[in-house]
Amino acid sequence: MSLTSPNRGYPLERLEGSAGSMSWWSGAFSRVAGSLGDLRTTVQSATDLDGVGAAITAARADAQEVANGLAAEIAEAELLAGVLQRYADAFSSSAEAANRLIDDIESAHAAWSSAAADAEDAALSALSTSRSGEPADVRRANDAAQDAVATRDAAAGDLADLWEQFENHYSAWDTAYDAALAELAGGAGPALTSEARSLLDQLLAADTPQAVLELWLAHPELHDEIARAHPDIIGNLDGIPYDVRARVNRERLEALRATNPGGALGDDVAALWEELTDGPPFPLLISFDPGGSAQTTAALAYGDLASATDINVLVPGMNSSVAGIGEWGDSARALNNAGPGLATIAWFGYDSPNELEEPGMDRARHGAAALRSFLLGIDAVHPTAEKAVIAHSYGSTTAALAIGSRPDALRVDQFIAVGSAGFPSDPQVLSNLQNADDLRMYATLSENDAWARIGRDTSWGGAHGTVPETLPGVTEFGSDGGYAGGEQLAPTPGHGAHEGGNGPLPSGDGEGYLVQGSESFYNIQQIILTGEPGTEMDGDGSERGFWDLPDWLEWLPVDPYRT
Repeated sequence: MSLTSPNRGYPLERLEGSAGSMSWWSGAFSRVAGSLGDLRTTVQSATDLDGVGAAITAARADAQEVANGLAAEIAEAELLAGVLQRYADAFSSSAEAANRLIDDIESAHAAWSSAAADAEDAALSALSTSRSGEPADVRRANDAAQDAVATRDAAAGDLADLWEQFENHYSAWDTAYDAALAELAGGAGPALTSEARSLLDQLLAADTPQAVLELWLAHPELHDEIARAHPDIIGNLDGIPYDVRARVNRERLEALRATNPGGALGDDVAALWEELTDGPPFPLLISFDPGGSAQTTAALAYGDLASATDINVLVPGMNSSVAGIGEWGDSARALNNAGPGLATIAWFGYDSPNELEEPGMDRARHGAAALRSFLLGIDAVHPTAEKAVIAHSYGSTTAALAIGSRPDALRVDQFIAVGSAGFPSDPQVLSNLQNADDLRMYATLSENDAWARIGRDTSWGGAHGTVPETLPGVTEFGSDGGYAGGEQLAPTPGHGAHEGGNGPLPSGDGEGYLVQGSESFYNIQQIILTGEPGTEMDGDGSERGFWDLPDWLEWLPVDPYRT
């Protein structure tokens, strides 16, 4: 079985080596160093020979030359002995521990795969039953699906624990291996001065992005040293100024691109590089983590963040990935062109769910934590700019959980949900969203959008079944076509933010929620500029859609038109 660890991409393969053999060789080099030391002592005594004359003088000179040469040989033997023993100790404590986990991980992976297949079958059965079954059958099928998902999640948790142990041991071994190579190459020594190490420790221990910013600005003399030593940290640490993050992240991306990575990572790198070189103006890569989670995470900033009066954050939904960031960049540029002082960020900072993961909240919870920190970072670095979060599909579930995590709504000014998979039904989250003093909320749902309705109506236990369009305090706006300034605006044909409808379910014709020329996108632009949608709901030119049926899911536990 060929497996790689989920967070660091380490191969699940046995690390070859023998701590005992390496310790023996370490002892052998130590003995060589000792013998050479004895020889040097003996030779050194010859430099103290009494007498005068050419022969005596030459003997003393030869002895000194040999002694000097032996010093280098002794130092090399001692270095080899020390490096081998330190690596032997690390191999024994880390590599061998990682090796012992291989069989357990393979067994746990097989158990998880089986449970995942069972959960998929149960979910499909529940979906099939929900379309044509009796209410009691629907409930039983949903219960069975939830049980299967719980079993799958428990197996995933067991596997994740084993992977975490493996990665910790593998990482410790890898670090020791690199240190040994560096020491042998003459590169041993601390990577940072004590002052820089102290500052890095403080940055990592800071509780808020604001605290990070204050620490960073207080020590400009250490910036270059820390950024060179740990670009992966500085490039993604919320609170670090974005010009610094963009510079180190571009260099990291460029270095990774030079290795010609394949597969999904290669697609992600190619998409990011294409965006970074598509200009002017060129976007900034303000976060980039190719190996810290299941998917590559990144964020591109379009426009001048430093001078922007309004900063918009686009949050993608289900099945999104960095490889598709180009079309989100098009939306970001179009938003910026709507008026002066606008900058827009395409935020791909979480692992988006697939269809089977979408009914749950795990991806939203993990993503909300990352988005919360990111938004607080914007507020710390650019406190005077207004912030708007524009979230699509499951991205709106994630964004609602993040923004609603605090009574001040993270100081977000506008929250715009398009084709939402449903807001979290947590009472505290909803209360924070509805009662935050400065937060204004907006939502739209195309009458042709099937998957958003399915998403909110099939969430496990109604976990994200709250319908934003009818939530008190939310302004609903149209996405079914209309007119503005005498120009016709396209309806959104289905669930897509850009292209695509509901396949294989029925869809309409038109442009996605975030495509320029659609009614939805026009209204988003107007909301950002004026605080109000630009068209009237169900106004002239609005079309009825296939899914505009008030009882289309009346047999499900959550009504898609009510909270």
